[in-house]
Amino acid sequence: MHRPPMPHARQVLRALQRWLTPGPTLTVTVLLNQDSDALLSGYLPGARLALAYHYTLPAATTGSDQLLLERVFAAFNDHPVHPDDQHHADAWTAKRLRSLSVGDVVALNDRYYACASVGWMSIPAPSV
Repeated sequence: MHRPPMPHARQVLRALQRWLTPGPTLTVTVLLNQDSDALLSGYLPGARLALAYHYTLPAATTGSDQLLLERVFAAFNDHPVHPDDQHHADAWTAKRLRSLSVGDVVALNDRYYACASVGWMSIPAPSV
């Protein structure tokens, strides 16, 4: 079946609607461990965590959880690797927050990860 070509204005309108319609997002939440020995012991269940920073990213730009966790770590240790992260790094610094470190927790939507001495460890949702 042959369809007649769509008028140019309708094509432009559909393209504009696709461009303006926000796609799925991913929420990043950073919780800083308040326990004094967290740098030595890492994250322990029941640790005192404080909400430090919260933002959203377009899900299409994030990649795997491991890549995103490394991106978050770099941004909040004052060496962002993605151009969109400089704003978040500057806001983090303006709040006078310490660097993201061992024992801290990052949530990607409803998936939680503790920063370990090497890499990240998947953990159950902590109580905050």
